Amino acid sequence: MKAKDNPFAVERVHAIRYRLQNTTFERLLVRLHDMNYRGAIVGPEGSGKTTLLEDLRQRLEQEGFKTRLIFVNDTCPLDTPACRRLLAEMTRDQIVLLDGADLIRRSDWAIMKRYTITHAYGVVITAHHPGRLPTLLECTTSPELLREIVAELLPQGHPIPAELLDSLYQRHQGNLRACLRELYDLYARNDHI
Repeated sequence: MKAKDNPFAVERVHAIRYRLQNTTFERLLVRLHDMNYRGAIVGPEGSGKTTLLEDLRQRLEQEGFKTRLIFVNDTCPLDTPACRRLLAEMTRDQIVLLDGADLIRRSDWAIMKRYTITHAYGVVITAHHPGRLPTLLECTTSPELLREIVAELLPQGHPIPAELLDSLYQRHQGNLRACLRELYDLYARNDHI
Protein backbone atom coordinates (compact mmCIF):
# COMPACT_ATOMS: atom_id res chain seq x y z
CA MET A 1 0.00 0.00 0.00
CA LYS A 2 1.27 3.45 -0.89
CA ALA A 3 1.53 5.86 2.02
CA LYS A 4 -0.97 8.26 0.44
CA ASP A 5 -3.53 5.44 0.19
CA ASN A 6 -3.28 4.56 3.87
CA PRO A 7 -6.46 5.77 5.62
CA PHE A 8 -4.30 6.77 8.60
CA ALA A 9 -1.79 8.85 6.59
CA VAL A 10 -0.58 11.96 8.39
CA GLU A 11 -2.39 14.34 6.00
CA ARG A 12 -5.69 12.57 6.61
CA VAL A 13 -5.21 12.48 10.38
CA HIS A 14 -4.25 16.17 10.45
CA ALA A 15 -7.43 17.01 8.54
CA ILE A 16 -9.50 15.79 11.52
CA ARG A 17 -10.53 18.80 13.59
CA TYR A 18 -10.92 18.98 17.35
CA ARG A 19 -14.29 17.87 18.69
CA LEU A 20 -15.38 20.11 21.53
CA GLN A 21 -17.37 18.32 24.22
CA ASN A 22 -19.96 20.11 26.36
CA THR A 23 -19.16 23.52 24.86
CA THR A 24 -18.95 25.42 21.58
CA PHE A 25 -16.28 27.61 20.05
CA GLU A 26 -18.52 30.60 20.70
CA ARG A 27 -18.61 29.79 24.43
CA LEU A 28 -14.89 29.06 24.42
CA LEU A 29 -14.19 32.50 22.92
CA VAL A 30 -16.42 34.15 25.54
CA ARG A 31 -14.54 32.28 28.27
CA LEU A 32 -11.20 33.34 26.78
CA HIS A 33 -12.42 36.97 26.72
CA ASP A 34 -13.48 36.66 30.37
CA MET A 35 -9.97 35.37 31.15
CA ASN A 36 -8.43 38.47 29.50
CA TYR A 37 -7.18 36.27 26.67
CA ARG A 38 -4.78 34.41 28.95
CA GLY A 39 -5.33 30.71 29.41
CA ALA A 40 -4.09 27.16 29.01
CA ILE A 41 -5.35 24.23 26.99
CA VAL A 42 -4.40 21.31 29.22
CA GLY A 43 -4.37 17.59 28.57
CA PRO A 44 -2.26 14.47 28.24
CA GLU A 45 -0.17 13.65 25.19
CA GLY A 46 -2.27 12.79 22.15
CA SER A 47 -5.46 14.41 23.44
CA GLY A 48 -5.78 17.09 20.74
CA LYS A 49 -4.24 20.16 22.36
CA THR A 50 -2.33 21.23 19.25
CA THR A 51 -5.33 20.65 17.00
CA LEU A 52 -7.52 22.70 19.32
CA LEU A 53 -4.92 25.48 19.44
CA GLU A 54 -4.84 25.57 15.62
CA ASP A 55 -8.65 25.63 15.47
CA LEU A 56 -8.74 28.38 18.09
CA ARG A 57 -6.26 30.39 16.03
CA GLN A 58 -8.55 30.18 13.01
CA ARG A 59 -11.55 31.30 15.08
CA LEU A 60 -9.64 34.20 16.64
CA GLU A 61 -8.49 35.39 13.22
CA GLN A 62 -12.07 35.16 11.92
CA GLU A 63 -13.01 37.45 14.81
CA GLY A 64 -10.36 39.95 13.67
CA PHE A 65 -7.55 39.15 16.11
CA LYS A 66 -3.92 38.93 15.05
CA THR A 67 -2.26 35.76 16.26
CA ARG A 68 1.22 34.37 16.47
CA LEU A 69 1.58 30.59 16.65
CA ILE A 70 4.77 29.25 18.23
CA PHE A 71 5.64 25.56 18.42
CA VAL A 72 8.05 24.38 21.10
CA ASN A 73 9.18 20.76 21.01
CA ASP A 74 12.29 18.62 21.38
CA THR A 75 13.54 19.62 17.92
CA CYS A 76 12.56 23.27 18.32
CA PRO A 77 13.34 24.28 21.92
CA LEU A 78 12.74 27.74 23.29
CA ASP A 79 15.96 28.44 25.14
CA THR A 80 16.78 31.79 26.73
CA PRO A 81 18.24 33.50 23.60
CA ALA A 82 15.31 32.28 21.46
CA CYS A 83 12.88 33.40 24.16
CA ARG A 84 14.39 36.89 24.19
CA ARG A 85 14.19 37.13 20.37
CA LEU A 86 10.58 36.05 20.48
CA LEU A 87 9.73 38.62 23.14
CA ALA A 88 11.39 41.38 21.10
CA GLU A 89 9.18 40.49 18.11
CA MET A 90 5.89 40.51 20.06
CA THR A 91 3.37 43.23 19.37
CA ARG A 92 0.64 44.55 21.65
CA ASP A 93 -2.10 43.59 19.18
CA GLN A 94 -1.18 39.88 18.98
CA ILE A 95 -2.54 36.92 20.83
CA VAL A 96 0.41 34.58 21.26
CA LEU A 97 -0.49 30.90 20.86
CA LEU A 98 2.26 28.78 22.37
CA ASP A 99 2.20 25.03 21.82
CA GLY A 100 4.37 23.09 24.27
CA ALA A 101 4.70 25.57 27.13
CA ASP A 102 5.73 22.89 29.60
CA LEU A 103 8.95 22.41 27.60
CA ILE A 104 10.07 25.95 28.45
CA ARG A 105 12.32 26.27 31.49
CA ARG A 106 10.55 27.84 34.46
CA SER A 107 12.91 30.84 34.50
CA ASP A 108 12.25 31.56 30.80
CA TRP A 109 8.52 31.01 31.31
CA ALA A 110 8.47 33.53 34.17
CA ILE A 111 10.09 36.14 31.91
CA MET A 112 7.75 35.35 29.03
CA LYS A 113 4.63 35.35 31.18
CA ARG A 114 5.51 38.71 32.72
CA TYR A 115 6.41 40.22 29.34
CA THR A 116 3.21 39.10 27.60
CA ILE A 117 1.12 40.99 30.16
CA THR A 118 2.29 44.32 28.73
CA HIS A 119 3.55 43.37 25.25
CA ALA A 120 0.84 41.08 23.86
CA TYR A 121 -2.93 41.22 23.73
CA GLY A 122 -3.07 37.75 25.20
CA VAL A 123 -1.43 34.36 25.41
CA VAL A 124 -2.90 30.86 25.11
CA ILE A 125 -0.65 27.89 25.79
CA THR A 126 -0.85 24.14 25.64
CA ALA A 127 0.49 22.11 28.53
CA HIS A 128 0.27 18.57 29.85
CA HIS A 129 -0.48 19.78 33.38
CA PRO A 130 -2.35 22.79 34.77
CA GLY A 131 -0.58 25.61 36.56
CA ARG A 132 1.25 27.85 34.12
CA LEU A 133 -1.92 29.84 33.31
CA PRO A 134 -5.56 29.39 34.31
CA THR A 135 -7.12 26.46 32.46
CA LEU A 136 -9.21 27.49 29.46
CA LEU A 137 -10.13 23.93 28.51
CA GLU A 138 -9.04 20.45 29.49
CA CYS A 139 -8.67 18.01 26.59
CA THR A 140 -9.76 14.45 27.23
CA THR A 141 -10.06 11.32 25.14
CA SER A 142 -12.20 8.20 25.27
CA PRO A 143 -12.49 4.89 23.44
CA GLU A 144 -15.69 6.26 21.87
CA LEU A 145 -13.81 9.26 20.49
CA LEU A 146 -11.16 6.97 19.00
CA ARG A 147 -13.89 4.88 17.33
CA GLU A 148 -15.53 8.04 15.96
CA ILE A 149 -12.27 9.34 14.46
CA VAL A 150 -11.36 5.94 13.00
CA ALA A 151 -14.82 5.65 11.40
CA GLU A 152 -14.29 9.05 9.79
CA LEU A 153 -10.90 8.03 8.37
CA LEU A 154 -11.83 4.58 7.07
CA PRO A 155 -13.52 3.93 3.75
CA GLN A 156 -17.17 2.95 4.04
CA GLY A 157 -17.73 -0.71 4.76
CA HIS A 158 -14.29 -1.34 6.31
CA PRO A 159 -14.85 -1.07 10.06
CA ILE A 160 -12.24 -2.04 12.62
CA PRO A 161 -13.51 -4.22 15.47
CA ALA A 162 -14.29 -2.18 18.58
CA GLU A 163 -12.31 -4.67 20.68
CA LEU A 164 -9.13 -3.88 18.73
CA LEU A 165 -9.67 -0.13 19.11
CA ASP A 166 -10.37 -0.51 22.83
CA SER A 167 -7.17 -2.56 23.17
CA LEU A 168 -5.16 0.13 21.33
CA TYR A 169 -6.69 2.82 23.51
CA GLN A 170 -5.69 0.96 26.68
CA ARG A 171 -2.19 0.10 25.43
CA HIS A 172 -1.49 3.73 24.51
CA GLN A 173 -3.13 5.06 27.69
CA GLY A 174 -5.61 7.25 25.82
CA ASN A 175 -3.03 8.79 23.46
CA LEU A 176 -5.08 9.00 20.27
CA ARG A 177 -2.10 10.09 18.16
CA ALA A 178 -0.21 6.91 19.17
CA CYS A 179 -3.30 4.79 18.43
CA LEU A 180 -3.63 6.28 14.95
CA ARG A 181 0.11 5.78 14.27
CA GLU A 182 -0.20 2.11 15.16
CA LEU A 183 -3.21 1.79 12.87
CA TYR A 184 -1.15 3.41 10.10
CA ASP A 185 1.56 0.78 10.65
CA LEU A 186 -0.99 -2.05 10.60
CA TYR A 187 -2.39 -0.85 7.30
CA ALA A 188 1.09 -0.21 5.85
CA ARG A 189 1.96 -3.86 6.50
CA ASN A 190 -1.32 -4.86 4.83
CA ASP A 191 -2.54 -6.34 8.09
CA HIS A 192 -6.09 -5.42 7.18
CA ILE A 193 -8.25 -5.80 10.15
